[in-house]
Amino acid sequence: MLATLFKDERCQQLPAYDILKKMYLERIIRGDQLQEFAAMLQPHQKATTADASKLYNNIKFEELGALLEIPPSKAEKIASQMISEGRMNGYIDQIDGIVHFESPETLPQWDKQIQSLCLQVNNIIEKINLHAPEWTAAISENQMQ
Repeated sequence: MLATLFKDERCQQLPAYDILKKMYLERIIRGDQLQEFAAMLQPHQKATTADASKLYNNIKFEELGALLEIPPSKAEKIASQMISEGRMNGYIDQIDGIVHFESPETLPQWDKQIQSLCLQVNNIIEKINLHAPEWTAAISENQMQ
């Protein structure tokens, strides 16, 4: 899904393109960048879960704390709470101070559904453009301004 959006030249014009690029390239998104991006979203667009397992199989509490800009003890507490609430799949090794992630099985299916939806939207846009090119040109002009 990210590949489709990242490669679409229209997305390069979006204010959120930098975040999209970091997600596609699997780079770390810092807290201030995330807050800036979150400010652009409507309430129903905000996810209530997190999945750091896309980048990591495991992470030490110190590193997790550094990424989240919080003390390691608080990072451990948050990770354990998310695991116990079922918002993140994994387990904690308190002796070694590591969070181990387990990949959820539902994400690939979710990605396929989103990709299918985006392809359908693109098909609709192309059909509109064929039948009313002057209308789509006017809409594009208004969005650029």
